[in-house]
Amino acid sequence: MSERKRGRPRLDAGRPDSREAILTAARELFAERGFDRTTMRAIASRAGVDPALIHHYFGNKNALTVEALRPQVDPTAVLGGLDAYAPHLGTEFVTRVLTIWENDAAQRERAIALLRIAVTHDEVAERMRAFFIGMATMVLGDFALAEDRELRIALIASHVLGILMMRFVLRQPDIADADIGDLAARMGPAIDHYLTGGTAV
Repeated sequence: MSERKRGRPRLDAGRPDSREAILTAARELFAERGFDRTTMRAIASRAGVDPALIHHYFGNKNALTVEALRPQVDPTAVLGGLDAYAPHLGTEFVTRVLTIWENDAAQRERAIALLRIAVTHDEVAERMRAFFIGMATMVLGDFALAEDRELRIALIASHVLGILMMRFVLRQPDIADADIGDLAARMGPAIDHYLTGGTAV
């Protein structure tokens, strides 16, 4: 028998660029064929790696999809320093989020593609939800009251994702054409309330 055991394909994990090659291939094929028509084998072929290497790095197609399409943003770099605006930091937070989406087309298109896939694929939705909630918690968790903190962060994420969908995906005219500063000023107080307000309306 050869040195390689039957049923255990050789992995190319030693190549430092293998992981990034897989991610690049996945992004290209998702754009060309869509999520459902893109196979793991096709991604491996485009990346020039053994298909088993995708499982080695990512586990399955859903996990690969989230990793390939999620925005590559360091939340502490672009959303840090909000403490200078407390206790009314909502307007600044919304301004920065909308500005990131407005100015970085490549990251925006990745996120939009991920949102569209998540609508019909539960595991992708679960992973995407964990990613966005994790980012919101990292940035805003210290500003939220301890009481119902997880719910407060979830409400903020839902509110912000809703406005992003309406502006960049559904393109509702009043929101898509609105000035970022105006939208942020209108949304900011709601974000502040989610962070520190009570349950009374």
